[in-house]
Amino acid sequence: MVKFKNKLVSVQLLLVFLIPITPHLEIINNIQLDDIPIFLFFLIFVINVFTKNINNLFFKETLPFIYFIIYITAQNFIINSELLYSENLRYLFYLVIFITILNDYSSKFVKDLYFYLVLFLSSFSILFYFFELNLGTDSYNYWNIGFNQNDWAFTNGRMNGFQAGGPNAFGGLIASLTLFCSCSYKGFNQNLLIAVGTLGCFFTYSRGAFVILIFFLLIYLILSKNIQTSLVLLSTFILILNFGLVERFSSDVENQGIEDRVEWQQASLSSISERSFINNLFGLGHGNIGIVDDEVGNLDNFSEDSRPTGPHNSFLYMIMKYGFFGLFLFLNVFIRLFFKFLKDFKSNLQDPMYLFLGSFVALSFTGDFIQNHSISVLFFLTFFILEKNKKNVE
Repeated sequence: MVKFKNKLVSVQLLLVFLIPITPHLEIINNIQLDDIPIFLFFLIFVINVFTKNINNLFFKETLPFIYFIIYITAQNFIINSELLYSENLRYLFYLVIFITILNDYSSKFVKDLYFYLVLFLSSFSILFYFFELNLGTDSYNYWNIGFNQNDWAFTNGRMNGFQAGGPNAFGGLIASLTLFCSCSYKGFNQNLLIAVGTLGCFFTYSRGAFVILIFFLLIYLILSKNIQTSLVLLSTFILILNFGLVERFSSDVENQGIEDRVEWQQASLSSISERSFINNLFGLGHGNIGIVDDEVGNLDNFSEDSRPTGPHNSFLYMIMKYGFFGLFLFLNVFIRLFFKFLKDFKSNLQDPMYLFLGSFVALSFTGDFIQNHSISVLFFLTFFILEKNKKNVE
């Protein structure tokens, strides 16, 4: 029975890793292709519960997460008169992942999944860039899956993956995965991942992702005193210089992108400062906030062609949607792990999982990464695994 359980859990974890590489394409009646791995995960979870392969729901350990889900569900019901909606269903999915991991998982199998995912995504980015290939658009009809050839100056020539969020999300995903895997392996695999991951991230032309990747890699390499791998990173960086690193990242188009983000975040802060105490405490709810240029308003106030966005800061976005109380409940989920990280700060800076989480949090100050569930699912999975490991030690 134990062997059967491990196989089912392994299938569930494989489904989680399929989410970032499954395009958002409508199959039938608003059911998307990337919904299928989630549905199958729930189905196997139910089978595991009924067969008693999962026999502990770990209520105490998951309680902070449950509090957050209850809050956003109640808030949405009060504001939008909906009990179930996309956001709380996603967090319920994360809760089920958490319970599954706390019961049982194969650490080697998960490590291999991280490895093959970043190798696939980075290779996809490099090959499709050189051959200027793409697989068309998804249901959002905005970004090409692969090489972007369009009339928008800020997207043309950039690589995008299968997930939502465009090249910046793709670059951020590769960056965090590269950090995790590069610090999980030694020798040839480590050098391969640093070279391929750095190149794959660069071709998305996401400055934030690239800078964060190099910054965290340097910290790791300095602390680990790995001369050979440092030379691999240096060689890869020199290679990237020949592909227009300086020109691309200092162009007027790229500088305009930074100015736009500053404008969106300033508009968000201004909106928060002008809102009532109650609205700031409890937020305005999911699906009610959009930003166009320096204007913040209800999504219904903007035309579809104007393509309203978020503030490009996950934590500002959370305050706007769920209020300061919602942000507090969200951060409370991670507070114990944060203090554990500080307790052994220098050693944890070389821990692959902390590097993944740290880079993802850093990226979340430059984009709406936590709200992008096609990639944040791996952020939560990594956190759950750390919690499981901590519980095992205790």
